[in-house]
Amino acid sequence: MGTEANMKVLLVYANQFPLLAPPPVGLAVMVNPLRRAGHEVRLLEFMRENDPDALLERTLREFRPDITGFSLRNLDDMSMTDSHDFVPDYVRWVGIANRVSHTIIGGSALMTMPEALYARTGATWALAGQGNKAFPLFLEELAAGRTSFTAPGVLWRENGAVRRNPGLFDGYKGDGRIEWSVVDRERYKKPYMKSCVLTKTGCPHRCQFCDVGRSFGEQFVPREPEAIVEDLRRDAREYGMHRGDYFLVDALFNQPVDWAKRLCEALLRFEHTVLFYAVLEPTPDFDRELATLMRRAGCLMVTSLAGSVDEGMIERATRPFTLESVHRCFGLLERAGVPYMVQYMWGGPGETRETVLENFRQAARWKPIMSMASYGIRILPGAGLAAVAREEGVIDEATDLLKPTFYLAEPLRQDREWLGEQVKRMSHPGLRALPQWAGLFWRTWRAGRQKLVRPEVRMPSAPTAR
Repeated sequence: MGTEANMKVLLVYANQFPLLAPPPVGLAVMVNPLRRAGHEVRLLEFMRENDPDALLERTLREFRPDITGFSLRNLDDMSMTDSHDFVPDYVRWVGIANRVSHTIIGGSALMTMPEALYARTGATWALAGQGNKAFPLFLEELAAGRTSFTAPGVLWRENGAVRRNPGLFDGYKGDGRIEWSVVDRERYKKPYMKSCVLTKTGCPHRCQFCDVGRSFGEQFVPREPEAIVEDLRRDAREYGMHRGDYFLVDALFNQPVDWAKRLCEALLRFEHTVLFYAVLEPTPDFDRELATLMRRAGCLMVTSLAGSVDEGMIERATRPFTLESVHRCFGLLERAGVPYMVQYMWGGPGETRETVLENFRQAARWKPIMSMASYGIRILPGAGLAAVAREEGVIDEATDLLKPTFYLAEPLRQDREWLGEQVKRMSHPGLRALPQWAGLFWRTWRAGRQKLVRPEVRMPSAPTAR
């Protein structure tokens, strides 16, 4: 292994799931801190690779890294109807790298079940948390010959036991810059994923099915709007990325509300027109001012995971909103001209045929640009749903939750064919929102024309241009 000043680090983005294809943001944020520490860094991407095993073997043979780090994004595709387990691939790839170098795993899949995935893959170490500060510190300790570590989030084996340090979740304060020069952005074809900017980490809400708070921090830690805009400015200057759209990397864009407003205002002051997508929850504090600011700042579309919008189901799922706030929020978005997509997820505790059908009655009042539905909820050990599943005997202590394991409310367990029919009924482009579709395409085309002609000058904020 090299010394601290010349360690060769191979970073592998192992995500091959094409349905959602975000670029390797977490790894790209680590590149500059690693280089400043004197390390030689190479990034390898498996997205859209026909033979990732051969690519990995060839790269290991040519680069001869001292350590190979894998970013593992998903345990599986989270689909009850056609499950694909990604863990066997991770085990195989880590095994290939173990023959050549030390290995370390990280990423959101690890955050879901750190000790279990660390043990299953056989990696030398793991890092559960932000890596931009923790990974360079870990390498410094490693180069110094340490066999136990103080770096945040690190897992290691010592005296037959696994040790783990608490992870770091600071919102990437001070260094959330994505180093796009190492990323092959053409691999990530989804228009709302090709370009990203980090805006916030963490979530204080405790939705029954979700483990984001456990995985990424139990409080919102937003970046300062000025720092976010500076990242966009650098992207425009160095990579010409003012000619594309951005996805805001954020579990919940619209909270804290004052921060979301400040970010929109900062985007309005920015010298380039920025078009963006975001995740939004219809919380009671969402107001007309924020909806209007989002529209003026360049919001192309928001996605809302509504779940099951029966009033009782919302309460049982401990969502951060009410049925009344859902109606109010979607109405404000429609009046402000912000297109939105609604995602439905059925089958949680208390779900019945009647509560599923209630979703259709409520949805008749909205005009989303698209609706998507699914049934069956992935059981995650850090989510409240896991406790319910144990009480009902769906899982027990011997259940291997690294494998795709789903909850479906007892009244619906024999109704999967009927549920599939309802999913098809609900999942469609929002035909009632055709004017919004037309407006979306017009705004994207118009803004693109403006940026191509005069990228250095901020365009007027007329509605047709934003």
